[in-house]
Amino acid sequence: MHVGTSVEKPASSYDAVIVGSGLGGSTLALRLARAGRRVLVVERGDWFRPKPGTHDNDYLYDLLAPADDISYVGGRTKFYGAALYRNRESDFHERQLENGVSPAWPFGYDVLEPYYAEGEALYRVHGSSDGDPSEPRRAAPYPHPPLSHDPAVAKVIANLSAKGISSAPIPRGLDLGPNGACVMCAACDAHICRRDAKMDAETAALRPAMATGLVELMTLTECQRILLTSDGKRAEGVLLTRNGQQHRVLADAVIVAAGTPNSALLLRRSRTDQHREGIGNNTRQLGLRVGGHSAGTLFPLISLKRLGPRHTKTFAINLWYEGAPGWPYPLGVAQVSGQVPMWRMTHKLKQPIVKAIAEHSLTVVHMTEATPDEGTGWAFDGDRIAAYTTPRHQAKTYAKLRTLTEQAFQRAGYPVIRAPGSVAFWHETGGAVMGRDERTSVVDPAGAVHGVQGLYVADASVLPSAGALNTGLTIIALALRTGDAIVGSASDRR
Repeated sequence: MHVGTSVEKPASSYDAVIVGSGLGGSTLALRLARAGRRVLVVERGDWFRPKPGTHDNDYLYDLLAPADDISYVGGRTKFYGAALYRNRESDFHERQLENGVSPAWPFGYDVLEPYYAEGEALYRVHGSSDGDPSEPRRAAPYPHPPLSHDPAVAKVIANLSAKGISSAPIPRGLDLGPNGACVMCAACDAHICRRDAKMDAETAALRPAMATGLVELMTLTECQRILLTSDGKRAEGVLLTRNGQQHRVLADAVIVAAGTPNSALLLRRSRTDQHREGIGNNTRQLGLRVGGHSAGTLFPLISLKRLGPRHTKTFAINLWYEGAPGWPYPLGVAQVSGQVPMWRMTHKLKQPIVKAIAEHSLTVVHMTEATPDEGTGWAFDGDRIAAYTTPRHQAKTYAKLRTLTEQAFQRAGYPVIRAPGSVAFWHETGGAVMGRDERTSVVDPAGAVHGVQGLYVADASVLPSAGALNTGLTIIALALRTGDAIVGSASDRR
């Protein structure tokens, strides 16, 4: 397990300062470093340090208790399942959904296609277009072949296929292959990888960026505010706090990549006389238009014997992404997730039952788009978030996808148990959405904050919508594109 070093005191100035080391921040740091820029990355968390001789601090939900908000170098990707999908072409267009409209993006799929390809290469994505009618156009194949299936999973796929239900490989970012670190173990989804085999933001992007000698990292550091010139028209740096010491750092470009809702909150608390409601909030759009995914879980029982530890997150059913016969709206995706000890999140009296179900089944997550609009998101009270309105849940669409997924596995011969409980909202987007019209957005199509030169946002906050697939690769692609905009802008100034 790699544990890197960080600086305790920054230099007085850099070409760029990036706040946050998640997918957007780390990817952009690498892009700028490869263009010869000196970069400071600021991270409020620390390097993950495993407990020697034990694995009791690898699982996300063990680390979340009792706190709800944790952070490490690499951000949330330290725990993600490394599913790296491209948005579908339809996701970039305005679409009528059950309870509203999924907004159009300020550009189409073709603009991001080359950046998707770059991101797939950088994060070592293994995949294939086979069995996925929703797969968008590609200029080149995936950089690596799809993952092989565990024998128990392969049997399920064969039985689904025999009933006319095609499945598709999940594109995954793993260090797999000759001399690769991945051994396809069971502890992947919602776990930190001690082998450094999962291509999270730190492993795939930040380490190579720091290896250039042009990128420094400050951990355990809070960005208190973004500094603007006296006229409020240009970012000139950041005010940082580490170990009780303040540091004023100047930079040609400041990139906010702290994730949702922290990026919006930082812009809010950086308000000035010229930006009284927060930077980028002159039209009161900051914190709004939050979207995401409505997610639920099914458990197809596939074995009378305990399955034991195995890597299961290798296939999905994408047949209904654009809709289904007799249903007028887009639906979404059903993905097999990794083995997660979810029983440890339930009441002690229920744990034996939940554990027994999990040990004999696959965990299948189904996701539909949760719609953003002008009323979803965070409301501010001073420098804090006072209220949150969730994205619009599409109850009937969610239920339809759930039923179709359940019926597919039942037709293949597998009884299905539905997880109880309310819908979960995953993969939040928005809060500083991109657009061409300042009246309905915070940043422009390149990620630059409207009306403030040298200030950018590069994380899930800028996505106008979430579609119905994992948002990670889209965040990566947008960060690469924003990096090009920053390099081009700096070259123009020089």
